[in-house]
Amino acid sequence: MVVLAIVAVLFIRSVRSTRAEPFDVPRASLTGWMLVTQPSGDPLRAWLAVSPATPLAASLGREIFARGGESVNYPTPALVPLVLQSEFDRAFAGAVAPETILSLARAAGFESMEWQPRCLGYRRVSEPGLTRGLYFLLFEATTFDRFREQLAGLLQGSARTLFDPVALSPVLVVAGLDGDFGRWMPLRANPDVDCLAPVDLT
Repeated sequence: MVVLAIVAVLFIRSVRSTRAEPFDVPRASLTGWMLVTQPSGDPLRAWLAVSPATPLAASLGREIFARGGESVNYPTPALVPLVLQSEFDRAFAGAVAPETILSLARAAGFESMEWQPRCLGYRRVSEPGLTRGLYFLLFEATTFDRFREQLAGLLQGSARTLFDPVALSPVLVVAGLDGDFGRWMPLRANPDVDCLAPVDLT
């Protein structure tokens, strides 16, 4: 029993160490992204999102599976939400024209900039009878945060309290232990806690 316990501990340490090794992200995959509104089939339930030009999330998801051996689900499509459908319905519908929000997103430069990954993040929640986990690519937030602050500035009076600009981080969800990705939204990432592994640009 002691031997088995030692082997189990060493195995867990090995898996954690492997996961913490840098993930390679092709620099070419970080440009040419496109804005999409109410994307069809989006499991994150975004009203406005940015879509990578290449299947970046899929390649990272396969690498996560290869390293950890966990059975994971992949979001289709894989997007970075800018405004969630619930946020739009609650704060902006009837108060701000959709075209105004889209114009603000275009002016922010989401489609022309090179996205800068900060780390591969991981969040885990244990519940009775179920363990949920989410892997995501976290990006530098300057442009993203400025855009959401500008959105908040469009709201007047009490409507301003219905939208929290800092409730959401710029994340590309890569994989999850279950397929209910929407339960994680809005996700405000804490790099000091959530970062699992660094990212190397290739």
